[in-house]
Amino acid sequence: QNKRSMLSDQMTMKARLAWVAETQKPLPSDLVKDYISYAREYCMPKITPDAAAVLKDYFMSLRYPGTGVKRNDSIPITTRQLEALIRLAQARAKACLREFVLKEDAEDVVELMRDSVNQVHMDGSGRLDRTRGGVGGKSKRKQKQEFMDALRRCGQNGQSGFSKDDFYRVSSQLDLPLNDFWGLVDELRYCDQPELRKGQDGMYYLL
Repeated sequence: QNKRSMLSDQMTMKARLAWVAETQKPLPSDLVKDYISYAREYCMPKITPDAAAVLKDYFMSLRYPGTGVKRNDSIPITTRQLEALIRLAQARAKACLREFVLKEDAEDVVELMRDSVNQVHMDGSGRLDRTRGGVGGKSKRKQKQEFMDALRRCGQNGQSGFSKDDFYRVSSQLDLPLNDFWGLVDELRYCDQPELRKGQDGMYYLL
């Protein structure tokens, strides 16, 4: 048991979650609901100095990267990201019914945030992609304009409706970020002057 605990402490959060999924049976849904309700009502964990230091160091490493990264190429980080780190660390501790946020909670949150940053802002080769996630790249308005222009060109060539695969193909050609692509589509459908509609056949049409 102690050996298993030591190995667990050395594993990343992603590896621990995979191990749990493979070796443990799911808990009954009613028990999970009761557990979450209890944690929400009675557990209000406070940040410890060790946990705060972990979150601060990671936040500062994002906001003020090393000398090998140019200032204009860095990922835009504000205090909102720091607040998110704190809330996630508290949620991590709350899930264990702890009164305090421990260093290990903060380390799990940093791992989660690091993976998120890499997925949103890095390309396949691990380099910063300025067209992803608004990192100094195209504005949302510019993205929507280019997307609609491409669809209209397809319409001029005789295409009347667009499937989801068509949308993905066009977005790939324009190198649009996929992390919030369908949010962009919804904005085009539900704005004051909609430019797209979805038909009963599941296809999308220009307005």
